[in-house]
Amino acid sequence: MKRRHFIKKSASTFVVVAGALVAVSYLRQFFPRLAGEKRRVAIGAPRQFPVDTYTYIDEHNFYVYRDHEGIKAVSAVCTHLGCILEKSTDGFECPCHGSCYNNNGEVLSGPAPRNLPWYQVSRAADGKIVVDPGKIVGAEDKFLTS
Repeated sequence: MKRRHFIKKSASTFVVVAGALVAVSYLRQFFPRLAGEKRRVAIGAPRQFPVDTYTYIDEHNFYVYRDHEGIKAVSAVCTHLGCILEKSTDGFECPCHGSCYNNNGEVLSGPAPRNLPWYQVSRAADGKIVVDPGKIVGAEDKFLTS
């Protein structure tokens, strides 16, 4: 192979690879990262969660909400690009790109493409509350504690 032909072929290959990397990087914003691990997580006894409050579980990136009827869990990962949401008085806010969700995890504004997922909550044999991020449920579903 002649040197000119080799350089031309190498440059063409480089341009194609660079273009593919740019395209993948651009398209990645439309496919957000998944919310963490998908294993069941024991988070503690029901009494550890105050009534009518959202408690952030840092190591698993979800919020646990307890009311007088029961307990439910919602993802704390923004459905836009995977930033960790902050709790506000009206719901949840993304500090990175400004997506806003209400207390039911429904998108109110911003670039988020879909609502927040709610996770199945149950009780283990030892009495601890268990959250299963691999099982998505509706916002109205909760583990009844009474």
